[in-house]
Amino acid sequence: MAKDGDYFRTARFGGFHKEDVMRYIEEQGGRLREQGGALEAMRGQLKEARREQLRWMSAARLQRKRSALSHQVQRELQQFQRQLDAAQALAVEIDRENHFLRERIRLLEEPDKTEPPIVPLEQLTFKLFLEDLEEEDFMDGV
Repeated sequence: MAKDGDYFRTARFGGFHKEDVMRYIEEQGGRLREQGGALEAMRGQLKEARREQLRWMSAARLQRKRSALSHQVQRELQQFQRQLDAAQALAVEIDRENHFLRERIRLLEEPDKTEPPIVPLEQLTFKLFLEDLEEEDFMDGV
C-alpha cells in the first residue's frame, strides 16, 4: 500500500509489486472516466448555454426589428394623420366655396322681379325735369 505519497512498494528484484501497479492503473483509469464524464457533462452544459444564448440573441434581434418597424409605422401614421387633417381642411374649404357658388347660381337663375321701365330712364328724367319746371311756372303765376 502507498505510504506518504508512495504508490508502489518495491520488490526484491528491482521492480514494483504487480498489485500496486495494477491498482494504480485502475485508479487512474477510474479518474480518467470520471473526468471524461464530467467533461462531457460540461460540454453538454456549454452547448445548451450556447443554444440559449443564440435563442436570446435571435429574440433580441427580432425585438429590435419589431421596435424599428413599430417606430416606422408610428411615423407614417403621424404623417398620414397630418395629410388627413390637411385634406379635411381642404374639403371644408371646397364645401364652403361650393355652397357660395350654388347660392350665386341660384340668384343668377332666379327671374328678375323688377319690371323694366316702359319709358327709358333718360326720357323719364327729362320729362320729370320738364314737369318740375311747369309746376314752378304755375306756382309763380298764382
